[in-house]
Amino acid sequence: MKVRKLNLYFKRLAEFQIQNRWLFLLFALVLTAVGVSGLKHVDIVNSREHWFDDNEDIEIARKVFEDQFGNNDTIGVLIESEDVFHPEVLKTIKDLGDALIRKVPYADEVHSLTELEVVVGTEDGIRVINPFEDEIPQDPQKLEEIRKLILSRKALADKLVSKDSTETWLSLSLVEYPPEKEWKKTTDTDPMFQAGEAAIAVVTDPRWKSDRYTLKAAGLPYSETEERDFFAKEAKTRVLSGFVAMIVLLIVFLRSVRGVVVPVFTTVMGILVVFGISGWLGFGVDANMMTLPILLGMALSVSYSIHLVNAFKRKFTENGNRKTAAVASVEETGWPIFFTAFTTVGSVMSFAAVGIVTINWLGYTCAAVVIVDFLFVVSLIPILMSFGKGRKAKTSHAGGPSPFDRIMASMGGFVLKHSKAIVVCFVIVTVLILPGVRYLTVEMDMFRFMGLKIPYVKRVYEVTQSQLGSYITYNVTVDFDKLDAIKDPETLRKFDELLTMVGDFELTKKNENASSVFSILDIIKETNQTLHDDDPAWYKIPDDRNFIAQILLLYEMSGGRKAFDWIDEEYSILRAQVNLTQFKANEIVRELDAIKAFSEKHFPNARVAEVGGAVQFAELNKKIVTGEIKSLITALVVIGILLILAFGSLKIGLIGMIPNFAPLVVIASYMGYFDSPLDMMTMTIMPMLLGIAVDDTIHFINQIKYEFEKCGDYSQAIRNSFSTIGKTLAMTTIVLSVSFLMYVFSPVSNMARIGALASLGFVSALLSDYFVTPSLILLTRPFETQKKPMP
Repeated sequence: MKVRKLNLYFKRLAEFQIQNRWLFLLFALVLTAVGVSGLKHVDIVNSREHWFDDNEDIEIARKVFEDQFGNNDTIGVLIESEDVFHPEVLKTIKDLGDALIRKVPYADEVHSLTELEVVVGTEDGIRVINPFEDEIPQDPQKLEEIRKLILSRKALADKLVSKDSTETWLSLSLVEYPPEKEWKKTTDTDPMFQAGEAAIAVVTDPRWKSDRYTLKAAGLPYSETEERDFFAKEAKTRVLSGFVAMIVLLIVFLRSVRGVVVPVFTTVMGILVVFGISGWLGFGVDANMMTLPILLGMALSVSYSIHLVNAFKRKFTENGNRKTAAVASVEETGWPIFFTAFTTVGSVMSFAAVGIVTINWLGYTCAAVVIVDFLFVVSLIPILMSFGKGRKAKTSHAGGPSPFDRIMASMGGFVLKHSKAIVVCFVIVTVLILPGVRYLTVEMDMFRFMGLKIPYVKRVYEVTQSQLGSYITYNVTVDFDKLDAIKDPETLRKFDELLTMVGDFELTKKNENASSVFSILDIIKETNQTLHDDDPAWYKIPDDRNFIAQILLLYEMSGGRKAFDWIDEEYSILRAQVNLTQFKANEIVRELDAIKAFSEKHFPNARVAEVGGAVQFAELNKKIVTGEIKSLITALVVIGILLILAFGSLKIGLIGMIPNFAPLVVIASYMGYFDSPLDMMTMTIMPMLLGIAVDDTIHFINQIKYEFEKCGDYSQAIRNSFSTIGKTLAMTTIVLSVSFLMYVFSPVSNMARIGALASLGFVSALLSDYFVTPSLILLTRPFETQKKPMP
């Protein structure tokens, strides 16, 4: 491949652009108008609903569960007070539950201290009562009797209300959300967000403010809605700060009004077009992820612009003609910019191999941003720079080289003098830091991900640290597919054994007296005890199948309404709900695997399923590990093949890849040594970084080859490349680093980590390109020899 020949193609393209510049401008304006008009159709989507494809086993199991038992999601409120049995507190609990039922879409039923079932004995057998069904008693003696009754029930004490009466838990269950095609007919808001918005409005209503108690809400619909709203504001802040930093750097580097305004214009328009077209096509935008393609677009657009503008300024200084300089700038930079854009697209498209729908969306969106930015920059900057008067030509180094030029010249000389030592040092440093990669872990902990600086995250964390509260759950179902199968005592005892094991798990919410695991066993044991004069010794599963059937029938006939929350009407499915106090990725996987192993042994003829938020996080955790590997391998293979094809040489392709391992090794080792885990956002850094970092490598190799074609001497080609493009590489890296460094100031812990990791990666990539790339070229001499230099 001859660089000069490729440059001639781009020269002809530039000449065509300048000749038809008004037509290009009109097309750009029309495209921008189409994009901007589509922004109003952009929907912020529920990212959790887009983690898995509908055909995956985990989604199929979720739908089967919801068809039988309703929604996995619940909304919980922790009520803290000196005495939750105080009349004012009880009235608030009742009124709050009523308000949630009335105002929250998809609300099913409330389970709370004032909406509960207690099995009591009567002369004729049993009766299922709600002590607060008629009214909230004001008489202290009556309230004390109710307190003793409720706290005497193992299914309630330290599960629904703490034994010291300082905490109680209100839970709102939801019905199954309708399919998207149905709710889209009336609203653009995801059902989970509809429920979350209404619940937030209810719980934060000033009417509940009191010195006697506090309310702390949790549950995925509630916290996910808060997260959506928080990230919408946080995204604006990060983007705006990055945009301001970008403008400041452009002013410092380019010192040209047109050189600043034009890149800013192309940056803004490129991003608006991508998101606007997404709106027209009906694609939702993930608020948690949207800042990444925006910052990527800003950084790359400015990076491409700097290459073009610097080339234009140099050519314009030499010839004094704007049109000629615009054509020459595209001739010099068009091919490497096109190739860098192409490799970046290939790298970010590797996200499609991850298998997480949200990450797939990120890959497609980032690729679209790169393509649109490239088209805007390469089309508009030469055209807009071509307008205006010319000036008298002068030598490019009039007044002597700048301090930056002298630094680049010294750096080029240093590399030529110490190329072998540089490569040896590179290998030694890589070997020394590489062991850190083995300490890299994967974690999907919300509190570690977000950090406690965010008010709603701190509140949810406080809920999890309470005696009763939790923020995430999962359900276990055992389907025997046989009528009345669950009335078998042995089956129930095995189920009880399973739930006892689950109750002892590290992550299960528990205190000294009870674990937060709910099932039909609570009802059966409680009723059995009541039928035996309330003797605690009978709080167990009966030995007789017929007696179990009688208990279930008697419970239903006596007014009980909760049984079918935990079993199906054919008595063939058992369900248990497990509340978690925290989420640890590796531990939840171990616990869920233990449930599967137990079930395979003790329920060999049943279908056992685990569904719920915790299960989704666990499955996502597995996907992050395999997805990161797939994504990186895909990106490396794609970029390697492109380098080999573009430069027409296996040797050059390998040289281009070797320095770009540096930022990957640096970041992975840093994350390993400093216990910075991979999660759904940080996993995007490495493939994205690889796609961006290789840009500088391509520009540098391309320039060295171009100079070599002119002079036929490796040393001189490297010196010339440092002088012509070395400064531009530094500028683009600074812009990229500072743009992503704006994340560091985010209160979100993970976004701050992303900013630091990306900046660390960009700097290490630049140093590698400055020192390792030219050293390898000098030592391996990969370019084809020619009889004489090209004129």
